[in-house]
Amino acid sequence: MKKIFYFFLVFALAGSLQFTRAQHKIALQFYVQVNNIGTALIYADTINEGQVYTIKSQSSLPSGYSTAKPLYDALAGSEFYFQSGSLNQNITIWFVISNVDNTTGNYGQSNGADLFFDVNFFVYDWNGNLLTEPFNFNTGTYAVLKINKTTAFNNFLTSTGIDITAALKFVYEVSTGFDLTGIQTYDSTNSVTAMISHFSNVVGAKASSVTAVKEIPNNIPTQFALKQNYPNPFNPSTNITYELPKSSLVQLTVYNILGEKIATLVNATKAAGVHSVQFNAGNISSGLYIYQLKAGNVTLSRKMLLLK
Repeated sequence: MKKIFYFFLVFALAGSLQFTRAQHKIALQFYVQVNNIGTALIYADTINEGQVYTIKSQSSLPSGYSTAKPLYDALAGSEFYFQSGSLNQNITIWFVISNVDNTTGNYGQSNGADLFFDVNFFVYDWNGNLLTEPFNFNTGTYAVLKINKTTAFNNFLTSTGIDITAALKFVYEVSTGFDLTGIQTYDSTNSVTAMISHFSNVVGAKASSVTAVKEIPNNIPTQFALKQNYPNPFNPSTNITYELPKSSLVQLTVYNILGEKIATLVNATKAAGVHSVQFNAGNISSGLYIYQLKAGNVTLSRKMLLLK
């Protein structure tokens, strides 16, 4: 009987520990960017991975940004969360409401589409380092945004020229138009929900006005690779390129010849493809350094020389 009790006790503790490990923290910072005026912080908060968060109402926006108040009111009360297991680290998210016309208070048109949503998501680690865009969530997990179709939201739709009965869709905005890859929309009578697999620039519009442009990389690598930095020798900055044959958790780290960690350049899940990151060595002394890539089941290292 004792053995059975201990088995279930260990099983429960293991499950509890697994749940604890999964709950990373997210610092949220909500900004509004109005064309020809600038960008202002609305408010900040902190949540846990898996926690449903409600975007707060505001009695007013920062001085000079009142033109965006109806637009912000349309988002207030929306629910926002990161699915458990979607993150590998604590992060800071800049939720930047972007492209607001300083005269009308609506979003500027994008590729001929009237928008009800235009947000740039910038992701930082907790040391303040901007993580490479796009920021991918772990495979099969999403950040979820549910906008309730409140009176304020429907009024805003009407002001943008979108009929409140029209089908709505979320897409990524890319240089060539719109991309539906990795983003899903669930549109109902009472709400419209986006399931987002990575963070970059997300827009929402009438479904019939957005056409998918699937950007397919021309040359997905066939194996993991770490390229020689360029320039080398360097002073004080250099570029490091690495290749991924599939989406992977990537750790790119710089060490001195004693094996002491100098810098972590990447610690995030990255999509398959070719990636590049800049290493600035302005605060360290001349010498030989080693940079190491851990991705998938491989570890690769190369040497670089800093000469000041």
